[in-house]
Amino acid sequence: MIVVQDRIEIAGARLEALLQLFCDEYTEQAALRGLHFIEQRISPPVKLLTAPNTLWLRWQVADAGAWWAMRAQSGVPAVSRFWEKVDALCMSRERIYLSDSTAAQLPEAEDVSPFIVTTQGYRETAQLALNDNIDDAQRSELEAILREAAATLPGLQAASLSANFAPEYAAGHYTWDLLFPDSATAEQARQSPTWQATINAALARHCKACHALRLETISAGVRRRTLTNGIKRTAYFRLLPGTAAETAQRFEQDLLEMTGQISRILNWRLSRASTLSWNTADCAPWTYVWEQEYESLDDLLGPYMAHPHHWAHIDRWFDPESGMQAVDVNLSHAFCALGTSLIAIETR
Repeated sequence: MIVVQDRIEIAGARLEALLQLFCDEYTEQAALRGLHFIEQRISPPVKLLTAPNTLWLRWQVADAGAWWAMRAQSGVPAVSRFWEKVDALCMSRERIYLSDSTAAQLPEAEDVSPFIVTTQGYRETAQLALNDNIDDAQRSELEAILREAAATLPGLQAASLSANFAPEYAAGHYTWDLLFPDSATAEQARQSPTWQATINAALARHCKACHALRLETISAGVRRRTLTNGIKRTAYFRLLPGTAAETAQRFEQDLLEMTGQISRILNWRLSRASTLSWNTADCAPWTYVWEQEYESLDDLLGPYMAHPHHWAHIDRWFDPESGMQAVDVNLSHAFCALGTSLIAIETR
C-alpha cells in the first residue's frame, strides 16, 4: 500500500472553503482514479489571526501499478483546473509519499562516478511522426531511404533508425539518431545532395512532423560499453515557462540520480536540447532529452517504472498535483530496439 500525503498551508478563514472544494470536486473523482481518501488532520487545532493553519490530507493507492494508472489520469485539464483553484486559496502545498519501511529496508543509491564519461563529437536526435494512414510499404520505403542515404552522408560517423514500440506515448513513430564529429560537419552534410535531394524529400513525403533536436550533454555514463540488441529510451521534456534556473538544476540532479538508484539503466545521457533547422514540429520547443539504454524491454517497463525513486521522487516534477511541478505534462516517451550502444560509440 502506498500512502499519499498532502500538506497545505492556508489561512484559517479559508479553511472551510478549501475543505468544501475537495468534497465537491476532488475526493470522489480521485477514488475513481484509484486514490482513496483516508483521513484529514489540521494543525494547530485552532484558527489563528497571525499565522496559517496546516491541513494534512492522507490518501492511499494499492501499489506502484495502481499508482501509475492513477497518474496516467491526472495529467488532464480538469485535474489541473482543480489544483489551480486550490492554489488560489492556499499559501503553499506539497504532496509526498510515505513508507513504513525501516532505514535498512530503503533502496540505496550506487556510486556511479566510475561510469561517468565525456561525450565526443556532435549528435542530433529526432522523433519522426508519420503521416496518418501510412501503409507498410511506405514505411519500408522511408526506412530504406534513410538507411541508404545515411551510408553516403558526408561526415556521418554513426546513425540509428528504429521504430518506436509504443508511438502513442512518443512524439513520433521512429527514433533517428545521427552522430557527427562536430556541428560544422553536420551542417555541411545538410547541404549535400544526399540530404537535400534524398533525405529532405523522403521526410516531406512520409512525415507530418520531425522533432529534430541538437544535444548538449549535461552528463553521461556507461555501465556496459558492449551492450548489443538492447532497448533505447528517449524522453523529451520541456520546462514550464518561468521555471527558475535553480529549480531546473535540481530537476537535472534528480534525473541523474536515477542511474544510481536503478541499476538496470546501463548507459545514459542527459542533454539540453535546441531545435534544429530541419525541425518541422509545430509545438513549443523541447528543453531536455533524457536517453537511457537497457538490456531488455522488461528492465524498462518493470524495475524502472516500479522503483520508488521514479514514482515517489522524480515524478513530482511532472505532476500537477504535487505542488512542485516544473515540467510540462505533455512529454515524449519513446522506446525502441537498439543494435549497439550509441552512448558508448560517442564516448570512445
